[in-house]
Amino acid sequence: MLRITIELVPLGIESRAKVIATGTIANTGTGTPTSGDYRIELRDAAGRKWKSGHIEGFPRTRLLAWDLLYRALRKLVGNRNPTPDSAAHLVIDGGGKSQHQHKEPINDRPAVARNPQSP
Repeated sequence: MLRITIELVPLGIESRAKVIATGTIANTGTGTPTSGDYRIELRDAAGRKWKSGHIEGFPRTRLLAWDLLYRALRKLVGNRNPTPDSAAHLVIDGGGKSQHQHKEPINDRPAVARNPQSP
């Protein structure tokens, strides 16, 4: 089993480190010697399950644990942080200011119609 722990370390002071998220990637035992199947669970700071899922057919003899983590995050979290090659991305102009160009929602909630006359 792989355990992923994300810690916040304020000002780099290790004694003040605080766990803000955890995850596990566990072998289900149903793969082959070269291709693994895994169960994934991601939890928030309070230990509540946030997302869960499965990865099947991961080429474990060819790729690294980082590749398995990447696939798990891509499957469960998706494209929450867009890049220039995605439909929505951050554009930085020459003046040092940034502006967002959105063509699709970048969060998990559906877009809500907004009344242009409301504040």
